[in-house]
Amino acid sequence: MGKKFKKSKGFSGNDKVYDISCGKCGHKVFTYLKLGKGGILRCYLSRILEPPELEKLQYDPSITKPGDLPNLECPDCGEVLGVPIKRNDGRLAFRMRQGYFHRKKKS
Repeated sequence: MGKKFKKSKGFSGNDKVYDISCGKCGHKVFTYLKLGKGGILRCYLSRILEPPELEKLQYDPSITKPGDLPNLECPDCGEVLGVPIKRNDGRLAFRMRQGYFHRKKKS
């Protein structure tokens, strides 16, 4: 993982790296950098660390609105784990469907 993430001002320092996997089949879908406390309600594109297919979405200039993004699906079983949204501040993210994924702290 050669990607470095610059922290914004105001975060609590509780940043953790999680492996997000499918709740149905257990397949690892992506690795996510979680900042702050609380659960994973949404996953911002800029914090997805791997796989490269999902990581590259943040740099794609053709993606400007949620309709340009596909649903976040498990590559093995096709279960929909999240749907694309755009926050009020303009950041694109996936709103995660609670109960459809598992998170495991990466060591």
